[in-house]
Formats: sequence, C-alpha cells, structure tokens
Amino acid sequence: SAAERANCVLVVQDPFTSFYEAQLVNDFVRLIEKLGYRPVLLPFSPNGKAQHVKGFLHRFARTASRTADFLNRVAKLGLPMVGVDPATVLCYRDEYRQTLGESRGDFNVLLVHEWLERALAERDVQATGGESWYLFAHCTEVTALPSTPNQWQAIFSRFGAKLENINVGCCGMAGTYGHESKNLENSLGIYALSWHPQLQRLPRQRCLATGYSCRSQVKRVEGNGMRHPLQALLELM
Repeated sequence: SAAERANCVLVVQDPFTSFYEAQLVNDFVRLIEKLGYRPVLLPFSPNGKAQHVKGFLHRFARTASRTADFLNRVAKLGLPMVGVDPATVLCYRDEYRQTLGESRGDFNVLLVHEWLERALAERDVQATGGESWYLFAHCTEVTALPSTPNQWQAIFSRFGAKLENINVGCCGMAGTYGHESKNLENSLGIYALSWHPQLQRLPRQRCLATGYSCRSQVKRVEGNGMRHPLQALLELM
C-alpha cells in the first residue's frame, strides 16, 4: 500500500561495511525497524571510491555513471536513501559531481545521522544519565560536514545519553594508504599522534567511530575494535 511504501527506508550498500562488517549493516536494519520504519536493502552497486583514490579516473567515471543511473532511478520512488560509510556517501556528493557534472542527476544519499535527525524529530529529549559515550568522527566527514559531532550529540540526547566529541586527526588510513603494507610504518605513526593516546585514556567499550577505515585501524593496532554510534543506539533502546 502507499502507506507502507511511505514508511520504507532504502539502505544503500557500500563494499566496506557489507563485505567486512556485515553485522553493522544488520544492526542498522534492526535500528530502522525499532524506530518503526521498514528497511529495504538495495542491491549492491559499486561506488568507485577506491578507483578514484588510486587514480583510475576513466574507470571511476564509468562506475560512477552506472551507479548514478541506478540511484537516480531509485530516487524516483521518493523514499529516503541512507548509507553507512561516510567516505563512500560523500563520494556520491563530491567526486560524482566533479566527474559527471550535470549527468550525475539529483539523487541524494543521506548519512546515518542525517536520516536519524529527521526520523527522531518528534522524539522528546530525555534526561541525560549514565556514563558518557565518546565519538571519534571520520576526518573526511568532519571536514565536509563540521556539524556532524553536534548532530550525533543531539541524537544521543533523545535517548537520554551523553556523547562527547573526541578531537582527533586522521587515523592513519587516509583512504587506501594505510591499508597498503608499504605504508604501514607511516600509517601507524599517524595513528599514534592522536588516536592512540585518546583511546588509552578512555573506556574502549564506550568509544564509537563512524568510519570503516578508522575502526579497522583501531582493531589492527589495539587488538579489538570500536563500534559505530548506531550500534550504541541499539543498546540504548
């Protein structure tokens, strides 16, 4: 029915969370359901971010053109599209527009916190209590969207939880850079500048990171990883 369709949320897959952190995608689906919406997992369509980072610009243009065509067709349904990984979602907004120009179309993929802000607009802010949570935001995300930490804090306040933003720089992954063995030493050096000392002083189970690469770097260095903020919200519900 039209009412059922209006309640749908379309989850746009990215290769990092879908292939390496499938539990996170599953948790997002569960969160959408708990908030009273109907999640629909869209078929995977390559984003091309890695092609762009490594300089395969002609290949990236072909990938971006195909995926933009797919997402523009989906956008005609008039339903919110949401992606989990900041780097890939922002690629739709920036690199796609730079490469495709007008042919990119006007589809819009929201980040998790952007959708939650809308979905929770009618939910009252609850009295804050309990231990704090700590947000380590993705550096590209915060550069492009400086209000991201404040938006996450407002979302957590609606669940009666306090979220503190931790001021850190790059985790050392820097796109594909830190994933390549030849760059390991430099990557770990960058991580040691801000991420490592902050994590050493905070309770790890309360530390949250929005970026896939950030979480994978923490797991590689510290031996155990971090959760995404949406997974903490599931715990709070």
